[in-house]
Amino acid sequence: MLGIVKKPFLWAHNNQKVQQIFKILDVIIASINKNVAVVGLAVGVVITAINVFMRYAAGFFPEIGSLTWAEEVARYCFLWSAFFGAAYGFRKGVHISVTMLIEKFPHSIAKTCVICSHILCVVFLGFMCYASVMVCYLNYEIGYMSEALHSVPLWVFLLCLPISFLGATYRSVEKIYEVSFLPSDRVVKSAEAEIIRDSVIKD
Repeated sequence: MLGIVKKPFLWAHNNQKVQQIFKILDVIIASINKNVAVVGLAVGVVITAINVFMRYAAGFFPEIGSLTWAEEVARYCFLWSAFFGAAYGFRKGVHISVTMLIEKFPHSIAKTCVICSHILCVVFLGFMCYASVMVCYLNYEIGYMSEALHSVPLWVFLLCLPISFLGATYRSVEKIYEVSFLPSDRVVKSAEAEIIRDSVIKD
């Protein structure tokens, strides 16, 4: 099983040009995920705060009113932030995992289990990427428009789904690559220490 999985990664590992391409790709994807997550959260908070203030002020000055588009735009900002933040979490290894069971296994079996878990993640995330593309395409075909911003198609806001799932799928494939070249006796310890290490070491 490991031999079949390892072949394409072994080729990539020994090819310097491929390694360079992946390093550049890693920086680009990480920057996009991190920046979209931060900017989306910040913009969503600012828009919500402004709208709350305007609703409060409208109690004294009814002619002011509130921002009719603020609620929907803030909701989509938080949606983009959440999905891109989750995709970035696959790179940092911050998603919840339980290593209690595989700790009891022999090192080679534990490594196989970890790789299989990442393969399942790739299959699931790849399917979700495909399904989200279909959702965007369906909204494009039907011609749904934003409820508040009537000139903006709804599929534009939903693009966060296929993009973030594609990024998460790539990260899961990257984890398979990393574990494949990690010595069996270090796999479980590496999985346990990953969160602590990544929270200390900054990019």
